[in-house]
Amino acid sequence: MAVVLLALGSRGDVQPMSVLGGELVRRGIPASVIASHEYRDLVEERGARFVPVDISVAEVVANSRNRRLLLSTLAGQGLMLRNWVHRAREPFADAVASTVAPGDTVISGILAATAGMSAAEANGGRAATLLFTGQHPTAHRESHCFERWYRNSRRYNEWGAKVSWRGATSLGATLAAPIRRRLGLPRLGERGLTRRLDDHPILLAASPLLVPPAPDWPTHHVQTGHITDESGGPFPADLMDFLSTGPVFVGVGSFTGATGGEGLDILTETARRAGRPIITLAPAPDLVGRRSEHLFAVSGVNLEHLFPEVAGVVHHAGAGTAHAALRSGRPNVGVPFGVDQPYHADRLHRLGVGPPPVPFPKLDPARLAALIDELVASPRTAGYEQRAADVAERARAEDGLQRTVEALGRLGLL
Repeated sequence: MAVVLLALGSRGDVQPMSVLGGELVRRGIPASVIASHEYRDLVEERGARFVPVDISVAEVVANSRNRRLLLSTLAGQGLMLRNWVHRAREPFADAVASTVAPGDTVISGILAATAGMSAAEANGGRAATLLFTGQHPTAHRESHCFERWYRNSRRYNEWGAKVSWRGATSLGATLAAPIRRRLGLPRLGERGLTRRLDDHPILLAASPLLVPPAPDWPTHHVQTGHITDESGGPFPADLMDFLSTGPVFVGVGSFTGATGGEGLDILTETARRAGRPIITLAPAPDLVGRRSEHLFAVSGVNLEHLFPEVAGVVHHAGAGTAHAALRSGRPNVGVPFGVDQPYHADRLHRLGVGPPPVPFPKLDPARLAALIDELVASPRTAGYEQRAADVAERARAEDGLQRTVEALGRLGLL
């Protein structure tokens, strides 16, 4: 028996799956990670076998027409994701068909959950879904990533959460269809796939500090905590030199490709206005390094190691980045695009680690500079620093990786 992890999505989806896969291998359990080809190094460096899918998340974001407009709305992000899933369906089916063997356990992110369930079903194996934020239906708004849509009606909230869950799982129906066809399984519609998926275990790899547990989650829904990535070597000498200047990190994770060189120009102007050096993510490999006196662009750096070394963190509040910020002990604030990011950004603000979030589309150099000043050079900074340190101590005491492995064993998946 082996474990196959379907990590289709952005780096935030792939990284925790890779860490989990590597840990299983170290425990003597064969594990493979199926992901976009751009994440080969990420997976292999953490010890799991890598199975590539010939499609790139970064290229789709960077090459989409009107990408900034699309990324600024939930509908636009959904459209981009659906188009990407449609393009990925056949190469993904190839990878799954060639990897999942009889009796294997298949662990999938939400995007590939119905596909993973189908592959496990056809091979007499077991399946589980691994979530990174509060997506499963609940009447408790603080435990759901779309809490901003909740109202003062339990019936409405329960209905809306179920609709949201069907919407999330239905994105992967396009991936499940060719797998079910190739493996001789009966065709199921989106509702049928979601109903069958709900019979399998769900693990929530998110800190209860960020996603409070809901008392109405079913018994097969287990919250294990954030899967932290401790890997990574020392920083390059030029980055170490830049860190000595007391910079702030400003970055938008997997959405970086949408900002291009224009984004670096905006950050250079922001650094000038704020009087504070900035570290960011490079939108392209040829843009890594020191871009100006006050701007440094990095690539392939583990944010878990980088964030504690900066004065403050301005981030898009994706699940992985939000957890890294939570654990950093540094003041931080979210500048979300959409989907689950506003939820994480608001949760961090409620924890007291930084000011209220500002939606990314509303930022310009002046407003971003003011936000940085509020974060690291205002009368409220000392309070943010103390609260961030207190919260980080609690977050670091969690061992989500260990608890995830234990839960897999307890649920009969290992």
